[in-house]
Amino acid sequence: MTGYLRGQVAKLANVNMETLRYYEKQGLLPRLQRSESGYRLYPEEVLDRLTFIHNAKSCGFTLKEIRKALTKSRNSEINIDDFLMTIDRKQEKIRSEISKKEEMLLALNQLKSNLQSTDMHPGVQATLQILNMDS
Repeated sequence: MTGYLRGQVAKLANVNMETLRYYEKQGLLPRLQRSESGYRLYPEEVLDRLTFIHNAKSCGFTLKEIRKALTKSRNSEINIDDFLMTIDRKQEKIRSEISKKEEMLLALNQLKSNLQSTDMHPGVQATLQILNMDS
């Protein structure tokens, strides 16, 4: 039996050994063979899979979404069009989140302006009183 030990894979993939354990528990890594002494042996392909997981996470995919894609690919239930649709949905979700954050930024800017105004809105004055900041 040949393969990498957990520490070797962690070092090569630049991940924590606990991360490998977690990925195993989450079903992101394939079942591993064991050495005669009982150590897990990671095949070379695990390094490619870890790179895929890292890249998918950096694109905003959750581990649940990554596991689902890996499971579907293992069962040949996903094709390039499915993957493109998944990317489109992820992009739309990110656009929606950006829009919400921009709305929050506008609200914060308005609040800041109101707080700096010499002619404060009564609602702002009430908020300052609640926070014990009226002066």
